[in-house]
Amino acid sequence: MQFNFVVSTNADAVHLWQKAGFAIVGRLPGAFRHPQLGPVDALVMFHTLKGEPDEP
Repeated sequence: MQFNFVVSTNADAVHLWQKAGFAIVGRLPGAFRHPQLGPVDALVMFHTLKGEPDEP
């Protein structure tokens, strides 16, 4: 399962997804316009579903 957009500066959200078993597999540089920080990276996160074979 892929989750396409976690704002990299949202440490609580990143931690929550990682606690749920998701890993960061990609980074989109400057993809989110933060109201205070300006452009920040977005993360793409992935977790293999149980019972499903891993894809190459």
